[in-house]
Amino acid sequence: MTSRERERERERERHAPQPTPEAGPAGPDGGNLDALSAEGAAFLAAGAQIVNAALSGNSEAFLAANRQQGGQ
Repeated sequence: MTSRERERERERERHAPQPTPEAGPAGPDGGNLDALSAEGAAFLAAGAQIVNAALSGNSEAFLAANRQQGGQ
């Protein structure tokens, strides 16, 4: 192995993804995917609530009437 190859290997190891401590190792059952999925769903629901609260009734009607259909 040349010095250039060794340097590439070291660089690759430095940039390899490292598991985060709070995530823990993923087990055969998917690890903490259920918790992450629930957190993502809660985040999406909170965002939808914020958007709905910001829209007036007229805005909701406008958006419903102007939804993109197909490839428009």
